[in-house]
Amino acid sequence: MISAHLRPSLPELTRGGSKGKAVEENKPSWFPIKKSELPQFVSMSVMMFLFIYVYTTVRDTKDTLVVSNCGAESIPFLKMWGVMPSAFIFIIVYSKLSQILGKQALFYATLMPFFAFYTIFAFILFPNRDLIHFVQEASNSGTTGAAVNLIRYWSFSLYFIVSELWASAGVPLLFWQVANDITTVSQAKRFYPLFAVFGNFAPIVSGRIMSFLVSRQSPDESGFGTTLKRLAVFKGGSGIAIAVLYQIIYREARRVAKLEEVQTFVKKVNEIKQGGVQLVEFKINMKKKAEPAKQKPTLTESVAELSRSKELRSIAIMVLGYNVCVELTEVLWKGILRKTHPTESSYMNFMASFSQKVGVIALVLQLTASIVIQKLGWTNASQLTPLAMLALAIPFFLTVALSKRNPEVVPLSAALTIGTWQNIINKIFKYSLFDPLKEMAYIPMGPDAKSKGKAAIDVMGSRLGRSLAAASQQILVLVSGNILECAPYLAGLYFGTITLWIQAVKVLGEMFDKEKIADERDAKFGNISIRTKRN
Repeated sequence: MISAHLRPSLPELTRGGSKGKAVEENKPSWFPIKKSELPQFVSMSVMMFLFIYVYTTVRDTKDTLVVSNCGAESIPFLKMWGVMPSAFIFIIVYSKLSQILGKQALFYATLMPFFAFYTIFAFILFPNRDLIHFVQEASNSGTTGAAVNLIRYWSFSLYFIVSELWASAGVPLLFWQVANDITTVSQAKRFYPLFAVFGNFAPIVSGRIMSFLVSRQSPDESGFGTTLKRLAVFKGGSGIAIAVLYQIIYREARRVAKLEEVQTFVKKVNEIKQGGVQLVEFKINMKKKAEPAKQKPTLTESVAELSRSKELRSIAIMVLGYNVCVELTEVLWKGILRKTHPTESSYMNFMASFSQKVGVIALVLQLTASIVIQKLGWTNASQLTPLAMLALAIPFFLTVALSKRNPEVVPLSAALTIGTWQNIINKIFKYSLFDPLKEMAYIPMGPDAKSKGKAAIDVMGSRLGRSLAAASQQILVLVSGNILECAPYLAGLYFGTITLWIQAVKVLGEMFDKEKIADERDAKFGNISIRTKRN
């Protein structure tokens, strides 16, 4: 309890500062960014744009290289035997580096090798492809031929693997790690949904640039190599820009954090003066001798510690749950799509229309996501994604089962329509709510959870979730003989996964409630801290 002789001195703390603005109330808005936060928000948005621009460019390039030279049937083989082992190795190396390097050095050590590889590939490996590839080997047909071609064109396979790793290490790991490190929970509710809005412009810009470069390339065999070099220059420039933005973002974050600390403290003291809250503790923390730096835990100790975190387990269940559910409905939906649109042209036209719907609806939801999160709070907003997916998954599975038994009453086209909208819901809720809310969950956690734990969940979580769902489907297909016959069993798996997902959200919601209470009661300025409670 504060002593009586300290009470009169409290007004002195706000002298000269009471005229300043207190922390602004966060009113729900489609663009709820304060003027003081704009530099930080804009820098983060540009960084996300650059990460997604590079991802879009390498995604289109890797598919072109592998499909054109090794065949489309080689991609599943490459993902299983190339990407999965590489992802495990990446996690181990990343965790080891985190034991040795500081936060900034770890960011650069993870970022720069990707851009170094893309530069080496464009200027050295691809121009000398005839010398380094095993062109004398003959390819066979089928799975064996796909494996042979992947070895034969090993540099293209390596490009595919590195690009798949970038898909997991770029935005999911590096960008969100920075965002979670410098953003408070209250800021994240306003910032994160809008990051996706600005990030969505990156594929458009990437497509424009790529189309322009391809239109200007020479028609002979060297034309594609020239385009690769030009794209590598753009990617290299993006990498340098990301490195510079990293410095700008952290400098701006320190400035904003100091400003908000002062504003929060002044607001709290003013509340005490006005009688809105009761002061229960007042401390002046004297400076202590700097303690020696603690030795970083070993990789084994970190893994053991992280495995005991119920919050990390809950995030892992959310990521696994989303990917299992998407795989369970997506494969079934694509099976129906093949039956109703058997030709390549009709299939492509349908998918083009599907992508347009996703883009337009996702943009609308992303613009309103900040309002949704601020109105509902983290827990309720996080439950919207599984509940919305389930709301359309139930009629989808039901119509598939009925169409198999009585196609005259329930045509397969009805199942296709419901399945299409269910898959649209999957994607737009992921981009607008699931990803931003999942990233917010890392903010109150410790540094190990934000680095090693996040790396394991983001790099392997989605792949493991898809693999679990695929394995379940393969077993059911072996038993029933057809994926459409499996609809009732897939529905059971789907419902069970959604239940586990919602339980994980509730566990994380308890953590956010504690964080909210702490935010409301504590304030500090320099070496002075106060604790209050409402009257």
